[in-house]
Amino acid sequence: MKPNYSNYGLSISMGKRLRKEVETQLINDLTKYGIDNNELLFDWSDSCIEGRCANYLDGSVDCFSGIKLFDTNDNLIVDGWMDFISEKSYDIFIVYWDFLSIYENEKRLKIKETSEIPSHIIEILPAKLRENFARWDGNVHVRCKQVYP
Repeated sequence: MKPNYSNYGLSISMGKRLRKEVETQLINDLTKYGIDNNELLFDWSDSCIEGRCANYLDGSVDCFSGIKLFDTNDNLIVDGWMDFISEKSYDIFIVYWDFLSIYENEKRLKIKETSEIPSHIIEILPAKLRENFARWDGNVHVRCKQVYP
């Protein structure tokens, strides 16, 4: 599989500043899954809109599937979906991975097989905002302001 770094697929609505912010947050989120590599390159060419959208910085962002990250030798390292929390009243914009797979020696390892907001994201939300998403008792799964027990 050859990467395509110049075609942004359906993520074309993100401006340069927004794309940089989204990519930076997704790279940082990978550290929670054991990947610490700031030199990964994004291939958005197969990105597909999977949910709601929000305006932020210089563009519009959606929940996307079909995101791939390659190393500097064009080896596929990660693929997955992204989701986000955007709450203007709290000045919060947080991007995180959904349905995340990591590739080691060309073998796919499914790391996150759900569309839940990860606990490491829930933990950084202000308490009041956390309540807006769900009556959080530490065990519920939340996504898009809906509760999934």
